[in-house]
Amino acid sequence: MSGKKADDGARALSGKEKKEFDNVVRCYETKQHKKGLKSADFVLKKFPNHGETLAMKGLILGNMDRMEEAHELVKLGVRNDMKSHVCWHVYGLVHRADRNYREAIKCYRMALKLDEGNSQILRDLANLQIQVRDLADFTETRRIILKDRAGARQNWMGLAVAKFLQGQHRAAVAVIEKYEDFRAEERGSEPNLAKYEVSEMYLFKAMILEEAGAHEEALAVLDKHSNKLVDVIGVLEQRARLYTALGRGAHAEATLRALIAKNTENHGYYRQLEAVLGLVDGDVAKLEATYDALAVQYPKSDAVRRLPLDFLSGDSFAAAVRKYVVGPIRKGVPSLFRNLKSLYADRAKAAVMGEAFKEIVKALESSGKFPGSDKSEADVAQCLCYARTLLAYHEDKVGDVEGALRTIDSAIASTEPKVLECYLAKASFLKHAGDVVGAMNVANEVREMDRADRYLNSYCVKRMLRAGEYETAEKTVALFTRDGNQASNLFDMQCAWFENEAGRCHQRGGRKNRALKYFTAVRKHYDDMEEDQFDFHQYCLRKNTLRHYVQMLRVEDTLYSRRAYREAARGGVEVYLDLFDNPLPDPAEEEEKMLAAMSKEERQAYRKKLKKAEEKKAKEDAEKKAREEKEAREAEKDGKKKNQVKRKEDPDPNGDALLRTKAPLVEAERLLEPLLRHAADFEDTHLLAFEVFVRKGKLLLALRACNAAVRCSPSSFAARRNVAHLAAIVSSSDAAVKTGAVKTVLHDGVKTLTGGATAVAYAQALVAEARFTLEGALAAEAVKLAGGDAVAASAKVGDLEVPRSVDDAAAAVAALERVGAGADALKAKLAVAFPYCEAFGGAKATKRA
Repeated sequence: MSGKKADDGARALSGKEKKEFDNVVRCYETKQHKKGLKSADFVLKKFPNHGETLAMKGLILGNMDRMEEAHELVKLGVRNDMKSHVCWHVYGLVHRADRNYREAIKCYRMALKLDEGNSQILRDLANLQIQVRDLADFTETRRIILKDRAGARQNWMGLAVAKFLQGQHRAAVAVIEKYEDFRAEERGSEPNLAKYEVSEMYLFKAMILEEAGAHEEALAVLDKHSNKLVDVIGVLEQRARLYTALGRGAHAEATLRALIAKNTENHGYYRQLEAVLGLVDGDVAKLEATYDALAVQYPKSDAVRRLPLDFLSGDSFAAAVRKYVVGPIRKGVPSLFRNLKSLYADRAKAAVMGEAFKEIVKALESSGKFPGSDKSEADVAQCLCYARTLLAYHEDKVGDVEGALRTIDSAIASTEPKVLECYLAKASFLKHAGDVVGAMNVANEVREMDRADRYLNSYCVKRMLRAGEYETAEKTVALFTRDGNQASNLFDMQCAWFENEAGRCHQRGGRKNRALKYFTAVRKHYDDMEEDQFDFHQYCLRKNTLRHYVQMLRVEDTLYSRRAYREAARGGVEVYLDLFDNPLPDPAEEEEKMLAAMSKEERQAYRKKLKKAEEKKAKEDAEKKAREEKEAREAEKDGKKKNQVKRKEDPDPNGDALLRTKAPLVEAERLLEPLLRHAADFEDTHLLAFEVFVRKGKLLLALRACNAAVRCSPSSFAARRNVAHLAAIVSSSDAAVKTGAVKTVLHDGVKTLTGGATAVAYAQALVAEARFTLEGALAAEAVKLAGGDAVAASAKVGDLEVPRSVDDAAAAVAALERVGAGADALKAKLAVAFPYCEAFGGAKATKRA
């Protein structure tokens, strides 16, 4: 053996130990973890300080979810062999597994210093750099990879993508053109696959030129290589954009008409055609003529009949909407109202639709015919059912709850067999009216009609959670999970809608631990989605799916702006803020107080009981372990896979550990950080950020959050309430702010936001401006936070206009409860305005069983 005997941490191994180390590497690559550990221990028995073996053993343990041991062993391996690129590479892999990407990059850089040009390390480094969007370094790494292996197409495309993402469009095109010179017609073992890859390269080149504004050149690429492009729709769509940008109206029109012929329901194609024909300025006559011609050409197209409703008005709109709804009513299309929903932004159109729907119902009731039709309907009962349902949706939309419920009840009563959509509509109307129990009862009734329908089950579960019946909801949702294990199965399926609803349910019920468990589960889903990019960085370059790769990266850049994550983050941050404002009592102190209040005999009995419980748990754990070992031996005898994946037991199923956090604001900031990165265009992001930063005393960041919230929504009372709050804090914190520069920035920033007014004056101006109860309640809260007379401000809320939304009304009550005045009076007023709302004590609300 050539290693130094005095230093058994030396890298050199020989003989049997070298073979065993090689076996460790092979076992890691083939995921034979137990065998790999055995080989590593064999080497370490003779060379206990051998760095690379320690590092590889740590890497294997990391893959076995023993991360603490993994980190310790890998760090020890690095310390014992600082000049081993293997140790540093493994350290990077362990950091990557922990999603500590920045530290992993540092480790890879150290590995490259020791083994310059190592292709595997360079690829891993490039993947990490694009993962964290370190584009400059990613481009440089891609350049080095290409220099070392210029024969591989994916290395050329990798550099082209890197330069494109950096905004260096011309440089990206130059890379592709240089590759074209000698390998453009590269063919693989499958001719069709090779043809696709070449096509994607040229389409990516055209995409780069289009985004660079070089429309003529992009079009020239498409023309030159037209016989090699296999994505027909993608080419037509790009040609349409390019012709439009170049002002070639006739070509653009012909291309768009070709696209419409291929997909008559794509609204985007019609909108583009309107723009090309110069009809976006509201030339209704020409628009109408255009769509009339298209309707003749595509008589079965729903889009051709629906889109004119957006620009028609008056009698033309009335005639068109009557004609449009007849077909879906005859066919019983459940989504008809959803397709018309956007038209309600125009009050005149809403009134016309209401009259049209009433007329249709009356005509069917009296004659069994649609208005203006000479032919009786074959199935009058069905037509009448769906016509009444449409009218009921209209009445609900315009705020006529009584009318909506009366109409939908008539639809339900007059139809046999039962039409499930009618019951779903009724549940929806009751939900909008605030009758959560009634909505739950109706949803459960329709679920019972078809227990095999997953959608009905899910809808019912949602209504149950809104009503606070979480135990029943969990049992109901488990009907569609494997083995009835709803918790683990829904988590595995990343069922964020359920977790958010359940989290809100537990939050409303004061079960903070369970709320946090669900909200953090959604965060885990999105972290996994972000992590999943790793599977595609190398794959997309190898398969040459460059356009879709760029699209994926852009989607990932807005990943945390999706509504599901924003809802979870908001709920989690609110719970953590509540924990900070109202800390939980220390369990040890509580136990001490309890023991102090006991007699000597009671204390002995209590300790004896605790000891018994511990012994029982230890016995159960031992029995469980023995049972699992026995099952594993039997499975091995039966020839089953030894390494089959077993579900990990959740050590904190109810979120108790999450609740016991010592730093709730740190946890809140962790949930908030992705929102600040990806969802900066949403006001809620900055409202949450303000609450966190104010509590942490980070006033400059709170000022930034105020500015951003006002920028997102200048008329928002919630954003301006925070301005009043910050103005009051800044005016009273001069002694706390020691740095003159910070003080100046804060005072100047607040002065700009308030227009130079004091905090109280600014808040009082909000009170005077408020028109609706929610605005008035938020203004009253602003007065309280500013140090003014909040009681007087809250007294004015009852005189303001009641909102149409139950959610807005509930938010107004919550704001007044934070103020500490006026909430009960407002509730009494809202009970009249929302008689079906349980939360306000409405007289018509369904009573709980």
